[in-house]
Amino acid sequence: MKTILSIFLGLLLTGVASAGSVMLNVKAASENKTADKKQAEVTRAYWLNVRVTNPSGAKLEGVTLRWTLFAANLRRGSDTIVVEKSGDMKISVDANGRYADVATPKVAFVFTPMHTERSGRRSVKTVEESGHRYHGFHVQVLNGDAVLADFWSNEALRKNQLK
Repeated sequence: MKTILSIFLGLLLTGVASAGSVMLNVKAASENKTADKKQAEVTRAYWLNVRVTNPSGAKLEGVTLRWTLFAANLRRGSDTIVVEKSGDMKISVDANGRYADVATPKVAFVFTPMHTERSGRRSVKTVEESGHRYHGFHVQVLNGDAVLADFWSNEALRKNQLK
């Protein structure tokens, strides 16, 4: 069962996009940063492994790789998607099918899932979920103001952010 789940999650976190003269292959990676398993607060780091392929005959010099990681705000009643972290990187890609592999910095997402805690001998209280949980990503390759490639991790996120 764990194998099927990990394959399914791997497919959800990977994507390929092609627009114009550049192809993007993006894979979200993560690792658990929670040191104490008994602690309710969860810290998970996410980053993007991006491969930019240039099938054209001209070398791409000084193009910008723009990335954004989104989080679901878990505060009760808010139900919003927020930008957790974003950044720009200057890259160059050789011509004729060559590629550049880029990894974004690791970004920590900290949240507390809903849980119960003992508050006395016979009483239990419910603790609401809070914090920011990973929700998805957006990656663009730009040459000046021209978008060479654009990839969203899911269509609902794209529609939500373009409103």
